Amino acid sequence: MRLPFAVAAAFLTLTSLVAAQPFDTPEALLEAFYAPYIGGEPFPDETVFRSAALNAMYVADAENTPEGEMGALDFDPFIDGQDFDLADFSVGSPDISGDTALVEVSFSNFGEPRLIAYELTFEDGGWRINALEAVDPQHSYRLSEIFESAKEYW
Repeated sequence: MRLPFAVAAAFLTLTSLVAAQPFDTPEALLEAFYAPYIGGEPFPDETVFRSAALNAMYVADAENTPEGEMGALDFDPFIDGQDFDLADFSVGSPDISGDTALVEVSFSNFGEPRLIAYELTFEDGGWRINALEAVDPQHSYRLSEIFESAKEYW
């Protein structure tokens, strides 16, 4: 019985250490963020990858969503879907201006191409996800607009 507990504790410790590290480059942030998706498991705590402003949007949505109801998001905006089988992952070259970086991530999800444009911000000693937009002529969205439109139901 001690071995499963030790393995679980070691896993949580290692994932916490990976998540807690500051990301020196936009590429390092996005590669670390998507690694669990590519490996088949979502990251247990993605708040460490998000800026304070983006985390505040998630918190406000959770606090204002009635118990038992679904919040603003009914899909995972980082993969543009509910389920995932990612392949062909690529991080583009970032366009860095001061504490802001714009960078695109491309991948296929269940064989369908996806392109997500990120705005990153440098805060607390590392790069963080501040905003994102799915770049798809048939189904585009901005994460901030999804949260903003949910406010009319609060």
